[in-house]
Amino acid sequence: MKGRNYWIGSVALLVLFAVIAATMRKDGPTAFDEAVGDWIRGWRSDGLTIVFKAFSPLVSTTVFSLLLVVFAALFVFTFRKRLEPLILVMNLAVAFGLYKGLKSVFERPRPTADALIEAAGYSFPSGNALMSASFYGLIVYLLYRQWRRRNKAAAYTTVVAGILLILGIGISRIYLGVHYPSDIVAGFAIGGAWMLVCAGAVSGRS
Repeated sequence: MKGRNYWIGSVALLVLFAVIAATMRKDGPTAFDEAVGDWIRGWRSDGLTIVFKAFSPLVSTTVFSLLLVVFAALFVFTFRKRLEPLILVMNLAVAFGLYKGLKSVFERPRPTADALIEAAGYSFPSGNALMSASFYGLIVYLLYRQWRRRNKAAAYTTVVAGILLILGIGISRIYLGVHYPSDIVAGFAIGGAWMLVCAGAVSGRS
């Protein structure tokens, strides 16, 4: 993927975010939110509820901090990289600021009915979706770059596992009733855009 393509992809995702932000409703769900939300909440069962609740700790400050230390150390001491740990730190810090700042700008209340867990703060965009697309997405990208020539099986397995993890985190928030689908898509869009900016910063390195 050429360097400029990262920027094109980032801009495209920012446009997607802008469209969702312009069409979302503060006073309730859109038709898209109702259709997709009803479909996903229709999956509810005791077993799936346990599974989807298990995603929530994966976007906690504690887990992100631990993973930052682990992967920064991995890139420094195992892969002998210096830029990647700095990019990871910057990625996480800016993503956190984005989700806090955007929520305070849009001030969309969370869904009020059928929530299976408690969640504080505003709804739009989803912080879990934003942070997972940004931080987990960048980790997946950096590992893929490291392994793509040496161990293709590990590289592609990492990509598939990362995509499933990020999607699972987003879907879980709809399933649990604490976000509208448009919150999730918007979070993925802005988080993905920032991840691509970070990916572009290291794309020219071998």
